[in-house]
Amino acid sequence: MMKIKTYIINLKESVERKDQVLREVSRYPFMDIELVEAVNGRMLMEEQVEMLFDWKNFSYRYGHEPLPGEIGCTLSHRECYRRLLRSDEEYALVLEDDVLFQQPEDVAFIFDHIDKVMKSKKRCILTLASHFYYLPKSLLMLGGYGFYRVLGAYGTCAYLVNRGAARKLLSVERSSIVADDFKYISRNGICVIGIYPYLALGASSAEIIDSEIQVRKQEVRDIPFRYRMIVAFWYRVYGCLLRLKIMRRR
Repeated sequence: MMKIKTYIINLKESVERKDQVLREVSRYPFMDIELVEAVNGRMLMEEQVEMLFDWKNFSYRYGHEPLPGEIGCTLSHRECYRRLLRSDEEYALVLEDDVLFQQPEDVAFIFDHIDKVMKSKKRCILTLASHFYYLPKSLLMLGGYGFYRVLGAYGTCAYLVNRGAARKLLSVERSSIVADDFKYISRNGICVIGIYPYLALGASSAEIIDSEIQVRKQEVRDIPFRYRMIVAFWYRVYGCLLRLKIMRRR
């Protein structure tokens, strides 16, 4: 089996997590490991946030100001995309340092056939762990695992991203989304695919950085009317698709 470039996001001070995830992936010799130092959003100065992250559009989109963990998580994943584009790899695996693979005996089998998925689309993300809304017709079946076109999902502890998707995500100079806003990503020219049963589990990206504190999200009350209408529209669309069984939820 060919080597797959694997970026593992880890806070520098989280030595125990680093040791744990390195033990976890050591069972898979096809993973070409590269550690990526996570951005700790709580350590960023206000000027740095202004330069690197579009917090105003984030606030409009989600209805609250971004938490430090959300900013740090997004910036950390964007660094993985930059490294992929600087490399010669066609795609890469991105892992967070709390990932656990559920069926170790199946991991090698799935990755041995991963080319069929990652090279099938110009811009593609394959999530291995997210809970997602999906179209019921599978794109591919492999040994009891189905690959489905995803309309919305959350969770970034384990996913593959190809060069086209990485380039598209970095085409915006300052990001204004959370790293796992796959609904937004799928509506902006990137094919998001999910595998079921899930191949991995992990805590959310924001929890990795902000697990010690429970921050109440500050509501933004001056959200423009058009943003409110967009959110309401998509909730109605998803509800109708679920009722009509055109879309399913895992």
